Amino acid sequence: MDFTIDIARPVERVFALIVDLPNYHRWLPPSGLYGATTQVSDTPVTLGTTYVDGKRATLHGRVTEFRPPVALAFHQEARLLLSRLTIDIRYRLEPLGAHTRVYRTTTPQLSGVLAPLRPMIVRPIRDENLRTLAMMKQYLEHEGRA
Repeated sequence: MDFTIDIARPVERVFALIVDLPNYHRWLPPSGLYGATTQVSDTPVTLGTTYVDGKRATLHGRVTEFRPPVALAFHQEARLLLSRLTIDIRYRLEPLGAHTRVYRTTTPQLSGVLAPLRPMIVRPIRDENLRTLAMMKQYLEHEGRA
C-alpha cells in the first residue's frame, strides 16, 4: 500500500516528528487500531531501536532503516495464536523547499489462521495509514500557531 501527502514544513521537521516515537501521543490520538507507542529502547531513536505499539494486537517494532532526514523504516510483528501479522512501514521524504512530500509504503503480511481474513484486516490498516498521515499534516502545519 502506497500513500503520499504534501506537508507545508521542511523535511528535517517532518523527519523529526516521525522519529520521535516516545511522543507520538502529542499528535496521533488513539484509534481502533492504534493505542500508543511504548517501551522505546533508545532516545534519540536510531537504527535498531525497538518499541511496542498497537491496540487490538501488540506489535513489537524495530527501526530497520535510518537515513536522516530522507528515509526511515520500521518492521513490526505480532504473534497470535496460530498466526502472525507483520507490517513493514517505510517513509521516504522528498524536500520541496519549505514543503515535504511524504511517501509512506506499508506492507502487511498475514500467515496462519489470519491469512484468509486478509481483506477484512487490510482495509482498517489502509484507513489507519491515511489517518496517520492526515494527523501528521494537521499537527505539523498548525504547531506553534495556536
